[in-house]
Amino acid sequence: MSHLRELIKEEREQGWLTTYADLMTLLLVFFVLLFSMSTVKKAEFEETRRSLTLALDSAAGSNSLIELDAQAPSDRIPEELRKEQLPAREYSLEDANDPNSAAAIQQRIRIQQELDKTTKELKQSFQLMSLSDSVEIATPKDGKLRLRMKGSALFESGSAQFDRRSMPMLDVVVNVLRQNPNYNVNIQGHTDDQPIETPQFPSNWELSAVRATTVLRYFMRGGLDPERLTATGYGDSLPVEPNQNSAARARNRRIEFVLEHQVK
Repeated sequence: MSHLRELIKEEREQGWLTTYADLMTLLLVFFVLLFSMSTVKKAEFEETRRSLTLALDSAAGSNSLIELDAQAPSDRIPEELRKEQLPAREYSLEDANDPNSAAAIQQRIRIQQELDKTTKELKQSFQLMSLSDSVEIATPKDGKLRLRMKGSALFESGSAQFDRRSMPMLDVVVNVLRQNPNYNVNIQGHTDDQPIETPQFPSNWELSAVRATTVLRYFMRGGLDPERLTATGYGDSLPVEPNQNSAARARNRRIEFVLEHQVK
């Protein structure tokens, strides 16, 4: 029993050694930390500190355990990083697809001005030839100019053969296209709803298509590049107005020219 008491007494007297050992260990770790901080490159340390700042997201004041020359910013993202952020909510999908929108607007203005000039030239030419009653010219829109010629002024009823008196009308369009190589043209044939059934034209579809192709061939003979020309027959599927009377049907029998400005 006495021996046990001596052991307990001895352990109590030497208990301070445990505390002392812990203190020495902490001091060693502290000096190792100071040594590592004294040998690290400042630029790399600042980068690491900034990363920790973002992660900790603390309030105003320093985020470091040890005070440094620079104080950590109070916001989550440092000022130099915030300046690099793009205000994406201010940009639309169209802006993204068209980064140079100012140039695009200027281009549309230029194309519209060219179309307006071409419209004026066509109207003057048809007026000088007293052909204005047979031609309608729409206001240019979306880079396109549409002309509408009466079918009766170009073709005999049920026929795809030119009325020779109509050739000066077509020559006006040919001359304008020669002077404006930026224009392509789609030639569209239209009929009324009166059915046709002949060996050559089983329906209005064939009649309208052959009439549009006949005009295309005339343009090619006039020296226009065939790559600028297309011809389409629509039959009676796209009337200008309902086929309720003879006057309406006469308007629906037509050849339309869609001049489209090509962007280069």
